[in-house]
Amino acid sequence: MSYIPLPNRGVILLQGPDTRSFLQGVITNDITKLQDKKAIYSLLLSPQGRYLYDFFLVQKGKNILLECEKAYLSEIIEKLSLLRTYLKVKVRDISERYKVGVILGGNEEIENVITFADPRHKLLGVRTISPVESEIEDIEVGNFEEYEQVRIQNLVPSGTQDMIQNKSFPLQFMIDKIGGIDFNKGCYIGQEVVARMHRIPFKKKIYSVTSKHKLLAAGAKVTNDKQQEIGELLSSINNIGIALLNVEEVNNTNALFINDVEVKIKN
Repeated sequence: MSYIPLPNRGVILLQGPDTRSFLQGVITNDITKLQDKKAIYSLLLSPQGRYLYDFFLVQKGKNILLECEKAYLSEIIEKLSLLRTYLKVKVRDISERYKVGVILGGNEEIENVITFADPRHKLLGVRTISPVESEIEDIEVGNFEEYEQVRIQNLVPSGTQDMIQNKSFPLQFMIDKIGGIDFNKGCYIGQEVVARMHRIPFKKKIYSVTSKHKLLAAGAKVTNDKQQEIGELLSSINNIGIALLNVEEVNNTNALFINDVEVKIKN
C-alpha cells in the first residue's frame, strides 16, 4: 500500500440549491449516482460531442467537490459559471485549502480526509482530498510512475494526457467502459453526438499495446506490416502504452510497429 501525491490536481467547490440539477444538464454522467462516499467520474463536452474536460465529483455535506486537472481548473470554473445562467449555484476554487492524492493497494478511511474509490477501475485505488497542512500518516509514499503503471496497464485513459480538447470523441477512448457516460440520464451538452456514435461502429478506438522494448513518448506513429500509419501512441510507461488505432487496420494486419519496433495488442 502506498500514498501517491497528485500535485497536478485541483479542487473546485460547487454549492447552492440548484447544484445537482445544474450538473445533471451539462455533464455526461448521472448526478443521481453521486452519494455519500461514492464518487462519479464524468466529462464536460462541446456541443459537437468532443472532449473538453474530465473530472471526479464527490459529495461533501450539502456541497459537491469537483476534482480535476489543475491546469484546466480556471477554464472549468469559467465554463461552469457561464453555463449556470440564472441558477443558484456558486463555483469557486478551493485548491489553496486542499491537496489531492491516491492510495494504491488499500481501502482506507482517514480522519479529516475525504476518500473515495476511483470509480473508473478498482485497481486505481482510493483518491484523497485532504487539508494542505495535513499528512497522510502510516502509509509509505509512492511515486507517480507507480500509479501510471496501473492506469495504463488497465486501459484507463487520462483526459489531459490522452485526449485532445475540442477534437477527441469520448467513445473512442472507451469512456463508457470506465463509467464516465450514462446513456439513460437524458440530455446534456453533446449528448446527441454521443448517442449517435453509440449506435454505429467507429473507425478508431484505444488499445493497450506492449513491446519487448521501452516505448517512445506520446505522439509516436503506429504503423502496420505495410509501413502504413494506422494510429499513434498516447501515454506510455516502460514497455506498455495506450494507442489510438484504426480498428479496421488492426483487424487486418499481421504486425504493428512503432519506429520499426514491433508492438502487440495486449488482451
